[in-house]
This record gives sequence, C-alpha cells and structure tokens, in this order.
Amino acid sequence: MTKFYELSTANRLAQLRAEDSIDDDDLRVLTDEPALPTAVAANMVENQIGNFPVPLGLADHFVIDGEALRVPMAVEEPSVIAAASNAAQRIARAGGFRTSIRRDGIIAQIVFTGIPASPEVLQMFVREHEAEIRKVAHNAHPSLQTHGGGLRKVSVSASAEGFEEIDLLIDPGDAMGANVVNTIAEAVAKYCAERLDGLDLLMAILSNKTENQRARSEARIDFGNLPTRDMDGEEVAHHIVAAARFAEVSPLRAATHNKGIMNGINAVVLATGNDTRNISAAAYADLNEQRKTWTKWSIDEERRQLVGHIDIPLPLGSVGGAMSTLPMAKLSLKLLHNPDASRLMGIVASVGLASNLSAMRALVTRGIQEGHMNLQFKSLAMSAGAKPDELEQVVAALRADSSNASLETATSLLNQMRNTLK
Repeated sequence: MTKFYELSTANRLAQLRAEDSIDDDDLRVLTDEPALPTAVAANMVENQIGNFPVPLGLADHFVIDGEALRVPMAVEEPSVIAAASNAAQRIARAGGFRTSIRRDGIIAQIVFTGIPASPEVLQMFVREHEAEIRKVAHNAHPSLQTHGGGLRKVSVSASAEGFEEIDLLIDPGDAMGANVVNTIAEAVAKYCAERLDGLDLLMAILSNKTENQRARSEARIDFGNLPTRDMDGEEVAHHIVAAARFAEVSPLRAATHNKGIMNGINAVVLATGNDTRNISAAAYADLNEQRKTWTKWSIDEERRQLVGHIDIPLPLGSVGGAMSTLPMAKLSLKLLHNPDASRLMGIVASVGLASNLSAMRALVTRGIQEGHMNLQFKSLAMSAGAKPDELEQVVAALRADSSNASLETATSLLNQMRNTLK
C-alpha cells in the first residue's frame, strides 16, 4: 500500500475525502478557492495588499491519548513535518502520547502609581469591593460565564519601585482570551481608579506569562524502534538522554534545542489560527537559569524504553478570533476532530515533543543535515525553475554532489538537462 507521504497532493486529498476527513466544501478551499479571500483579509489587517501563503501539510502517525490523528502544520522549513511524523510513528508503536493539561486562567495586571507605596491600601480595597469587582468583570463580558469562563481570583501584588498592582485571574473558556481578558481588565481598572484616591491608573493589560495554562505530554519509545545501521537502539537512547542533558547545562545548545521544539509547536499553532507570538512569549518566559528547556529525557531500563516528557505553557484557544475567521484554520481544527482548547494544548505539546525526539535522534546518529538536505534539494530545484516533471532528475544530481549543492548549481543542472533534451 502506498504510504501517505508517497502520494501526490491530489491523491492525498482524494484519500482524505474518501475517509470523510474533509467534505466537498473543504476540498474546494484546498484546491479551487483562495485559502484567504481578499474580502476576509482586507478586514483583518490594515493596508492589506495581498496574502502570504505557506505550505499546509499533515504530520502522520500521531496517537494522542488513544486517538489517531493527522496533525495540520503550516510551515515553510523543509523536514519539519517529515521529522514530526517519523518520531510520532516510533512513539505510536509503544502506545502513543499521554497528556495532562492545566488550564486555570490568564492573569491581567492593573497597575497604579502614586502614594501611598504600600500594598495594604489595595489589599483592603479588594477585600471591601471584591463582590463589586466580580460584578463589573461579569458585566464587561456577560457571555463568558455561559461558556465556562469568568473571573476566578482577585489578588494584590507586592509593591515595587512605586508601582501598585491588582491581578485578575480570568478563565477565557475555550478562547485564547486576549481580547476577553483585556476587556475585563480595562472595565475593572476603570471601576477601581474611580474609587482609589491618591493612586493613578497606569495600565490594564494581560500578561503573556501564563504558567497557569500548561500542557504536559509523555512519550515512550522501545529501544527496538530507535536503531540505525550503525548504532543499536539502546545506544541511540543513551545518546539522546546525554544530548538532552547537555541542553540543560549549555545555554548555547539550549537555544537550538528549544528552537527544534518550537519548529513543531509553532507550525500547529499557525495552522489552527492561534497566535504564534503569544505562544513564543509564554513558552520562553517559563525558562530561566535553572530551567533551560521544556523537555526531559530518561531511560526506563526495566521496560527497555526511552522516555520523554514535555511541560510547557501553551495559552491556546479553539474558538474566536482568527480561528473562526480563517478558512484554513477552521479546516485544520476540523481535521483535528474539532478539539476544545485543552485537547488542542495536548496535541500541540505532543508535536513539540515529537519534533524534539526527531532532532536529537538525527543529531546523535547521522547528523542533522542528511534528512534536512533531501528536502532542501527540492527547494533548490524549484527555486531554479524546475517543473514537476523535472524535479526528481535535478534533485538526484544535487544529491550526488551534495557538497556543491546551491541555487547556482541547480540552475546549471536544469539548463544542461533541458539542452540535452532539445
């Protein structure tokens, strides 16, 4: 049976249609219709002049909490989807990913300046007015409570350098929550400012530091699913653990280790219409001198398995904003079986863990460039102007002399090939 990645784009779409993963309307979005109609794009950003598409692909072989999925990923970098699929297949053979989610809410900061520089004033104010604050928050966005969200906690932060702060913990339901949280924060800030003599309102804004919105995923890989031609699976597993440990002690390595994780995460975040900048800000705000990466790898000697964990803030949403506006985002969520926000967090964390595994296995075995360059050769051939029926011949020639692979070489090879056929 032909594997999914070996099919042409048209045949992949035909298979998805035959499986009822997509319907005829989805098929038109993926083929005949523009991915983002001008009428939609022109109302999403200012001064719109066109669209900037990136490839949308499906990472195969994911089994997450017992559910088999093909995960949509929007990414321009060669090998990201293939790498995630490869790792997911190894993990699926041992049962797949197991996830757990914490989704308690997002913090909004209401910041004041002025006298007195003491948190006791605000603490007393919050104690005396908390019922009214909760009412203001509810009235600012009444529909939020009907969707399972709302203001969860009101607290006061210790003063620092003349700043006074009231913090609101707001559950955004299944939305990513930026607009909801900021709307509530501004309403509560106005109410407080009108009643706090001697304090001047400076700002009211959500924080992208979201340790309350965390996703964890665990993966196990049997040693027998890790070997290469030159290394047995147990040796590969121990090398991966060592590579992960090196990322914990080397800031230089940690930066690249984490980039490999975000390769997968941001591709799914983008495909589902979520905010890649928000996710990056939240994830990197979680790191410090003691915690340099989001993943841990270890060996289970008794079960002869490599074990990976990821624990990362992922303030994602599954409704609202671009998710409800962009046709491709809606389709991506449909392909994921329309998950709620918590489920989507687990999926995205699992893709990040798979991307991490694939990158480290390549690094400690054949090196990172071999698999990457196979797809890079295609990019070079296309940049040189190769047509679909010319691609394989140009790619084969580039692969045969990989040390000299470049756009100039690809162009020269293509011209030689065409001249030979005249």
